[in-house]
Amino acid sequence: MIRLFDTPATAQGNWSRRDLLRAGVLGVGGLALSNMLQLESVRRAVAARVQRPARNCIFMFLNGGQAQMDTFDMKPAAPEGIRGPYHPITTSVPGTQISNMLPRLSRLTDQFTILRSASHPLSGHNSSAAYVLSGHTPGNDSSIQPTPMDHPTYGSVVSRIHPAPKHLPSSVLTPRLLFDMGFPTPSAGGGWLGRQYDPFPVVRNRMMSKAPAWSGTLPGPRSLALPSDISHSRLASRRSLLGHVDTAFTAARDNASARTLQAHQDKALNLILSPECQAAFDLSKESAATHDRYGRFEMGQVLLMARRLVESGVRFVTANAVSNPKNTRLSSFQIWDTHFDHFRLYNETLLPEFDQSLSALLEDLQDRGLLSETLVIVMGEMGRTPTINKNKDGGRDHWGRAYSVLWAGGGVNSGHVVGATDKNAGEVIDAKASPDDIAATLYEALGIPHETVLEDITGRPRRITDGSPVDGLLA
Repeated sequence: MIRLFDTPATAQGNWSRRDLLRAGVLGVGGLALSNMLQLESVRRAVAARVQRPARNCIFMFLNGGQAQMDTFDMKPAAPEGIRGPYHPITTSVPGTQISNMLPRLSRLTDQFTILRSASHPLSGHNSSAAYVLSGHTPGNDSSIQPTPMDHPTYGSVVSRIHPAPKHLPSSVLTPRLLFDMGFPTPSAGGGWLGRQYDPFPVVRNRMMSKAPAWSGTLPGPRSLALPSDISHSRLASRRSLLGHVDTAFTAARDNASARTLQAHQDKALNLILSPECQAAFDLSKESAATHDRYGRFEMGQVLLMARRLVESGVRFVTANAVSNPKNTRLSSFQIWDTHFDHFRLYNETLLPEFDQSLSALLEDLQDRGLLSETLVIVMGEMGRTPTINKNKDGGRDHWGRAYSVLWAGGGVNSGHVVGATDKNAGEVIDAKASPDDIAATLYEALGIPHETVLEDITGRPRRITDGSPVDGLLA
């Protein structure tokens, strides 16, 4: 195995003696021919896999798991009790069909590729989400809790290798909370890279309230705006006073956690006080027509904010596809976990909002010339069972063994379908792709060799992924 450390030299293909020593391929007698050839083959393979890598990424997370057979992997010949009430419709790509509940997206299939063969053996939300958000399995334990040495999330790795401008966070998580997991979630933070690589969390505000009632008036919500009675200078003064207390406490206790906390507070304050950062998060700068196009509901506004963030220079945005339907026992954070009310929620809220907001994002990125440099990935931590359960209004349960992932934008070979499932969309029969493989593909699409090794906070070298890029996905 070639170990590629993220140095400027390796990024440019210029290998110094120090780089080779760190990579473990330069011995006492110099670089062996076999290792040199192996190194060159790795570099050529990376160059061949991605011709147009993306600069940034929007990872749309369907927390709870979207049903593959009701969206992107229709099975109209499946028996009743499996196929559901929806039917496939033709799309802009001949031979590719998706659900009739996604008419806007059906006109954009030439701009994305559907991976129908994502698969993993886990069944719990925590363990599955940790796997999907990092590309590294924590084991099949649904009660897993985060630890300082979790595998870092994608955004944390990207932040380490390709930081954003100083006045912006490199990675943003919006909204902040995730179903069943709190924050930081397992593998939703910097993990073994360190807390300084945690994503910048956007708390749920007026835009992301429990049940937002959009009046249609602007200006809209301002996520980072200070209260009207607190000026920038007053806030900075308060932080300075708190800093003196923190310094005294740290000196007295020599507490590493306290130092880390202070560093996070300083970084957050600097971002909040930055005019550029405030502007990036300020949805009131968008026109009424743009708000209408994305949808005046939480899912749409989250994706609108994601577009503003990458346009401003944020490198990685994890955008949680939350929703606030009426008359349901599900919270907005678990909304895709449809053990019950499945078809009612899909009919009334989830699929119409999903179709409108995601199509708006793809069209907006294309119109602004951003789609070619922005990788867009849409997936949940699992799929749903082929069999419809007997719960109220029908339901589908947890199913990680086969589900679909949508890929668009920079680095992606668009307009295709990769992989296949059986007649019931329950088992993968072609091109099975684990979250490890999805992670490797994601990094390659961003121009980061999936063989990259980074040092953790103890100095130990670690691979960013153990997977391999999925054939057919990369441009």
